[in-house]
Amino acid sequence: MCLTKNSLHRKEHLLSTIITEEMRYRQKVCEYALKHGVTKAARRYHTYRQFVYRQLARYDGTVRSLALRSRRPKTSPTAHREEELCLIRLMLKQYGLYGLAEVYVRCQEKGYTRSFESMCRQIRKKGYRKVQGQRKSYTRHEGLDGEFPGDKVQIDIKYVPKECIRFPSYGLQYYQITAIDEFSRKRVLKIVDEKSTYETTKFLEDLEERMGFPIHTIQVDNGYEFVNDADRTSRESRFELAVKKKGWKLRRIRPYSPWQNGKVERSHREDGKILYSRHIFRRKKDLVEQVKKHEQLYNTTVKYVLNFKSPEQVVQEYFETVVA
Repeated sequence: MCLTKNSLHRKEHLLSTIITEEMRYRQKVCEYALKHGVTKAARRYHTYRQFVYRQLARYDGTVRSLALRSRRPKTSPTAHREEELCLIRLMLKQYGLYGLAEVYVRCQEKGYTRSFESMCRQIRKKGYRKVQGQRKSYTRHEGLDGEFPGDKVQIDIKYVPKECIRFPSYGLQYYQITAIDEFSRKRVLKIVDEKSTYETTKFLEDLEERMGFPIHTIQVDNGYEFVNDADRTSRESRFELAVKKKGWKLRRIRPYSPWQNGKVERSHREDGKILYSRHIFRRKKDLVEQVKKHEQLYNTTVKYVLNFKSPEQVVQEYFETVVA
């Protein structure tokens, strides 16, 4: 540790004693101007007289007096004030878990007038939140978003982590079935204790009612809880028959391509961060109630991708526009 500190001190000393070529050039200009005049110095060193006069005004006989000075302004009228930074920190602490869009809207409610990008820049610059690198996908995929509420709904199933379950499960594994509308990002969640077509088919019974608008297309992966393997049988699963009975279209994503169901996969990641990593469930009833509250909170939280609106607001505004 001592060697490291000594090496750092030596490095700082070297940086403080460095004399650049620019400083040597300015010293030569000043010395020549003192002997032969400003005009001849400007001609000899291919510069203008105002530059020579400025250097002579700073020159005291030492090369360090000609060192480059900081161009940083002493004052910045547009800089964030301390009260604005305090507001960002407070809102980030309270609502940062639900995304920066929610933080920005909460700050606006408290009188914040800057842009969203300006707020994000301050969070990165001040180190209020650690910046996470995003891994780029190696397969190009152009998603087809829904054009209106119910145009396309993604459905998937997620394991409930065993670490957060503290009640006797008697060997049962709990799952969360998720449906998300691509246009509005509105979600419907349900907790089940079986990963089967029976539970996913039962989930469809009141899905339209809980969404609050008609559904046209359902998109799922190739899991056995949704569809049958075409290489093994040509029969349709119970889930496929239920979708057809309701008059909806069923769309299957490409095998081993979860990014094609990216919206529901991303929402599952948010569930793990917001809900399952922060709660302990003592009873099954607690698990069901917390998931229900989480669904309501998600549907009323603003999203950046929705232009700082919540899924419920997007649905409401769309149908108000259609009726008008």
